[in-house]
Amino acid sequence: MGDPKKPRKKWEGPTHPWRKDVLLQELGLIGKYGLRNKRELWRAKTFLRKIRNQAREIMGLFPEERIR
Repeated sequence: MGDPKKPRKKWEGPTHPWRKDVLLQELGLIGKYGLRNKRELWRAKTFLRKIRNQAREIMGLFPEERIR
């Protein structure tokens, strides 16, 4: 059966958590999309950041290497 995997953190919080403009922007997004807490917002932002970085890496490859 094997050992259970180590649970890893799936989100990255803000670098400056107490900046007023960031707090107000996050609060607006939470209200707009009906999120329960800021951790859900940070999880979504982290997921989208990873997807964008992967897309940039793929677009930087030669056309022959892009096709898998």
